[in-house]
Amino acid sequence: MSDRVRLEAELENLERMLPLWRARLRHEAQFRPQFDVLANEILERADPEDRELAQERIAAMLAAHLPPASERL
Repeated sequence: MSDRVRLEAELENLERMLPLWRARLRHEAQFRPQFDVLANEILERADPEDRELAQERIAAMLAAHLPPASERL
């Protein structure tokens, strides 16, 4: 498996689990630290030339799956 294919698979898996993960949180404040650990692991394994793409995908996941900041208070 090429590094790019592996990266795409890891990002897809991360995004696929977000709805269920967020639905099972006891407190919203738990989400971001846990998500950041997983996202950073993916970024560390990514080839340097793919990191910007991965960061953009991760930012898009957060935008799509997190409520607006006003609702997170």
